[in-house]
Amino acid sequence: MTQTGHSDKPSGAIRAARAAARAVAVVAAVFSLSVCIVIIANYFQTRAAAPMDSPALKHLTGELRDRPGDDALKEEIRALDLLVRKAFFTSERFRRIGAYLLLGGVAVMLVSLKTAGALGRKLPDPGRFTDADESQDAQRLIRWLVGALGVALAVSSLIIAFSSADGLTPSRIAQVTEEPRQSPQAPEAAAGMPTREEILANWPSFRGPDGNAVAYCTDIPTDWDGPGSRGILWKTALPRPGFSSPVVWGKRVFLTGADENVQEVYCFDADTGNILWQRKVAAVPGSPAEPPEVTPDTGYAAPTTATDGRRVFAIFATGDVACLDFDGSRIWARNLGVPENHYGHASSLITYENLLLVQFDHGGGGHLLGLDVATGRTVWETEREVDTSWASPIVVDTGNRKEAILCASPLVAAYNPKTGVRLWSIDCLGGEVGPSPAYGSGRVFAGNEFAVLAAISMDTLEVVWETQDDLPEVSSPLAVGDYLFVATSGGTVTCFEAATGKVLWQQEFEDGFYSSPILAGGLVYLMDTSGVMHIFKAAGEFKPIGSPKLAEKSTCTPAFVNGRIYIRGDEHLYCIGKTAGGAG
Repeated sequence: MTQTGHSDKPSGAIRAARAAARAVAVVAAVFSLSVCIVIIANYFQTRAAAPMDSPALKHLTGELRDRPGDDALKEEIRALDLLVRKAFFTSERFRRIGAYLLLGGVAVMLVSLKTAGALGRKLPDPGRFTDADESQDAQRLIRWLVGALGVALAVSSLIIAFSSADGLTPSRIAQVTEEPRQSPQAPEAAAGMPTREEILANWPSFRGPDGNAVAYCTDIPTDWDGPGSRGILWKTALPRPGFSSPVVWGKRVFLTGADENVQEVYCFDADTGNILWQRKVAAVPGSPAEPPEVTPDTGYAAPTTATDGRRVFAIFATGDVACLDFDGSRIWARNLGVPENHYGHASSLITYENLLLVQFDHGGGGHLLGLDVATGRTVWETEREVDTSWASPIVVDTGNRKEAILCASPLVAAYNPKTGVRLWSIDCLGGEVGPSPAYGSGRVFAGNEFAVLAAISMDTLEVVWETQDDLPEVSSPLAVGDYLFVATSGGTVTCFEAATGKVLWQQEFEDGFYSSPILAGGLVYLMDTSGVMHIFKAAGEFKPIGSPKLAEKSTCTPAFVNGRIYIRGDEHLYCIGKTAGGAG
């Protein structure tokens, strides 16, 4: 007599599915094990090679102490240093890619094992017990031990992959923020550097003197008509695209332009708009053979130039930095390494005494560099534990000392601009930081869209207030006495009480803002993306003065010098003024 009922044996389809799941699990396990071995081998190989401690580089550096004027030796050191850095960062990227592959392999293995187990699960028979059960218990113990060993191996590999090898991190270039790498040579003496009065009378960097968005001139026009050419002293077509803002010194206006083939620096006559010279920045030692990928809204020439009144400095998306004299002759050029930036490098330059400060925060690591303005060599370099940033540094006088203040996720941090020593840092930012910081009345203000707007007291070095409403995306804040002005890419302008964060007034405009607000003659000048300049009083209530128009769109920040406004539009450089002879 046969027994009827459900069989405890799985169907053929289930057995096939279980076998397939087990096969996938085995393949994923072998793959994950292979990745673990490669990651660990790469770690120890890189550690043994110690690329950042290259004996050849140390030897050449030692020779440079004996031959400080040997330019050929300097170029050899720069080229070798670039190769060393590329080797290091290639190894770092290799381990991080391996980590993601390992995580993926482990995830596939676990899902497959779970699936195979579910397909092979049977209800237990309480009346059945055989010696095979003891064997199965032993097998479970072995599997558990093997699994534990595998987990330990995977965790070790992930720790290695997501942390730099000891002694191999870029901090060997800048040991810690308190001990930046110092050049073996002292920088050129400050003789011949511009006076403070000269700096305030000109527009030497992004957002003017010190990068703090304050113009030290009066008699700025408040009414013009770009389409009708009223109030437009001149406009000049731009040879190549770019989002760098104008920099002005005396009778010279500087801009950059670039595409995937050519990167250039332009010098315009401040009185006539004529192009005095345009120079290609090419054949730079270490420059990449192929340009990096950038987005159209950033391009290859987004960072604004800087000038010390004797030289002009430019940086491009390739990582090329160039110094030219006021006649357009190249003094020096070098490549800092191609920034790993998914939009394109956009942090602008600023000078401090005899140093060019470069905020170089990107996927390959965050750095602040102090370059000798006369030679381009690195005087000091400080590592920054931050994400990619598009913000630019400002230099402030707190009354006790000078500080270079930088923004990047997650930090607002201050450095001694002479030495690169980190003075303080506060973890208060997040996201893809584009706006630069602002300083006023003893407070630093920093904000970013989808993060916060924070006010930091320079007395206590604490966040005294913050808000998550109406945050800037590109436009940098402006601090004026008791007020803080913030413009958003959505078209909202908010005036905060600087001491408390209380909203004093808010105004909605039709177009958004990428340009940063500037204080000039007691008025705030803020241009929207359509080319309309919104002018209002720097006050606790909204008091509009006018909304004159340009003849084209613009996303750049204007320069204010000697009663004139210099504005870069999408296609032209404009000069706006009351008379034709105001530039000095």
